[in-house]
Amino acid sequence: MSTTAVGTDALKQELEEARRCQSGLEQTLEERGADIARLTQELEEARRQAAHLEDALNGSRTQTRALREELTLATERAARLEQSLIGAQRLTTIGKIAAQMAHEFKNILMIIMGRAEWALSEDDPELADKALHTAVASSQRGADIVKGLLSYAKGRQMESKLIRADKLLGRAVDLIAWSLPKCHVQLVRDYDGSGARVRVVPVRMDQVFLNLILNARNAMDPGGGRLIVAVRPAETEGYVAFSVQDTGCGIPNEHLEQIFDPFFSTRPRPQGDGSADWGTGLGLPVSRDLVRQAGGEIHVESTPGEGSTFTVLLPIVDTRP
Repeated sequence: MSTTAVGTDALKQELEEARRCQSGLEQTLEERGADIARLTQELEEARRQAAHLEDALNGSRTQTRALREELTLATERAARLEQSLIGAQRLTTIGKIAAQMAHEFKNILMIIMGRAEWALSEDDPELADKALHTAVASSQRGADIVKGLLSYAKGRQMESKLIRADKLLGRAVDLIAWSLPKCHVQLVRDYDGSGARVRVVPVRMDQVFLNLILNARNAMDPGGGRLIVAVRPAETEGYVAFSVQDTGCGIPNEHLEQIFDPFFSTRPRPQGDGSADWGTGLGLPVSRDLVRQAGGEIHVESTPGEGSTFTVLLPIVDTRP
C-alpha cells in the first residue's frame, strides 16, 4: 500500500472521530441547554415565590403595626378603666364613712349644745369652765374626724414613698377608729416597732386597709367583738405582714374561693333604709390589685362562727428606725 493511501485512511479515521466528538458535544450541549432552560424556569418560579412572600411579609408588617396600635389603645383603655374602678371603690368607702359620720356628728353636736347651755346657765365659774372644756374637746374631736376624712378624700398623691409599716397601718386605722366603740368593737393595736419600711402609694394602701377594717366591723355587727390590727415580720423573709383580725361571723368555706371575684358580695343592697353598708363586690378585688401593684400579696384565713384574718404582705425596703 502506498504512503498516500495510508495517509488518506488516517485522515478519514480522524475525521470520523471528530464527527463523533462533534455529535457528542452537540448532544451534551442539547442536554445542558435543557438543564439551563429548566433551571431558568425554576429561577423564575423562585423569583415569583420570593415576590409573593415579600408582598405577604409587607402585608404582615402592616397588619402587625395595626395590631400593635390596637393593643396600645386597648392597654391604655384598660389602664383608664382600672383607675376608674379604683376611684369608684374609693368613693364607696368615703360614702360609707361619711354616712356614719353624720350620726357621729349628731352626737357630738348634742354634747356641744348641752355643755354650752349648761355653761350659760351655771353660776359656778368652775363648773361652767369644765362644761366649756368638754364642749371644746368634743368640737376638736369632730374637727379631727373631718380632717382625717378630707385628707383621705383629697389624697391624690399617686407617687410611691418610703414609709414605716406601723405608721402606714396606723393612719388608716385612725380614719375609722372613732366609729368602732358605738359598734361595740374593741380595737387592739399590735405594732412590733421593728421600724420596717415599705415603698408604696400611701393613699392606695389607706384604701386597702380601710376596706379590710370596714369589712371586719361589719362581720361583727350587731353584737360587736374584738378587732386586732397588727404589724409584724412575715414568715416570708424580706416581707412585713399587716393583719386585720376580727371575731365576727367568719366566711363560709364555699365563699373563700370567690371573695376576690369582682362583684361577689354576700351583703344585699339596701331596701330604701338609707344604709350605706351594702356590698358592691369591688372592695376585695380592688384591694388585691392595689397590693399586687405594690409588689405584695393578700391572704385570708377564716373559721365560720369564730372570725377572719386578712393578711397583707409587702416587701421590706428599709429597716432603719
